Amino acid sequence: MNSKFWGKIGISTLIFGLFVLAFNTFNKSPDMTALLLPPVQASVTAQKLLDTVILAHSEVAVQEKGHLTRAAFAIDNNSNHDIKNIEILCTLMDNAGTEQGREKWVIYDTIKAHANGIFSSTSKKYVSDRASASQCQIVDMERAQSPLIAIHRGNAAAAKSHGGGETQGAPGGMHH
Repeated sequence: MNSKFWGKIGISTLIFGLFVLAFNTFNKSPDMTALLLPPVQASVTAQKLLDTVILAHSEVAVQEKGHLTRAAFAIDNNSNHDIKNIEILCTLMDNAGTEQGREKWVIYDTIKAHANGIFSSTSKKYVSDRASASQCQIVDMERAQSPLIAIHRGNAAAAKSHGGGETQGAPGGMHH
């Protein structure tokens, strides 16, 4: 056994000791949930629109067998802007009100200004079997912009009047 062997043993022991110290410090933390699940904050865009874009209703239900999660959301868009890509974060709690985790859903559809939408989703997600209630909130969304290019489809008569629609000669540019 040479000095290289004892050096490796010493370094391994030091790393293991630091790991145990970190684990014990982490484990003695008074509020593990707060450390692992920081407070939920909405994005800057969402904060500007949260007065007029409202999560009117939310419901999350989990089937025990297979962890199939069903979520339903009703959103009222009382703003003057169409909105899309709405992120909803749900905090899941047990019967005592203790947080059991969080799940996020994204609604990619566009909700027109001064309209509402009802959306449902079924997906397989792991959710704690102790979760019996949820509190959901909108954490992000985008204002839907009009497309830069609009494609207008018309009939053949309209295309012909604009110089299109008919071609001269045989297909492929060959003439007989």
